[in-house]
Amino acid sequence: MIRFMLLALAVVLGALLALHFYKRSRRGAAEVARETTPALDRFLREALEDELAEGVLGVRGSTPEERRKLTRTLEDEPDADVVGRIEDLVRTVELEFVRYAHDADVEITVRVRYEDGKVGAATKRLALGDVPEAVRADFETKGGTRVFRTWAFPWQRVRAL
Repeated sequence: MIRFMLLALAVVLGALLALHFYKRSRRGAAEVARETTPALDRFLREALEDELAEGVLGVRGSTPEERRKLTRTLEDEPDADVVGRIEDLVRTVELEFVRYAHDADVEITVRVRYEDGKVGAATKRLALGDVPEAVRADFETKGGTRVFRTWAFPWQRVRAL
């Protein structure tokens, strides 16, 4: 009987400790600067939906209904089947930001590199203010015209405790 009570007490203490660390991690998460902006998120989601619908799902000219699982997966509600197909077929997703001194905006190219060597790309121009702060800082401090970033799918991102 005493063993059972000690086991129950250990489980309760473990749950309380886990809850404490979870709440503490959520409090610190709000302080972390994001490497993205709403405008960039929107462009990436649209570009990746179009590219991956054909490249991963094999559906050319798909309807929103046909892409629903893909859309939800890209919005951080992963579907196991879609994630598995993406992981099997996509090697990397790269972002290239190009800004020339005379331009007030930035050209962004998202490249999807597949395991079989194929590459899909989409390009859009965004205002400098719609580009992540870290990218703007790289343009200013390094003085270059190009900044590169590797993009991670929502399920690949590490969430710090």
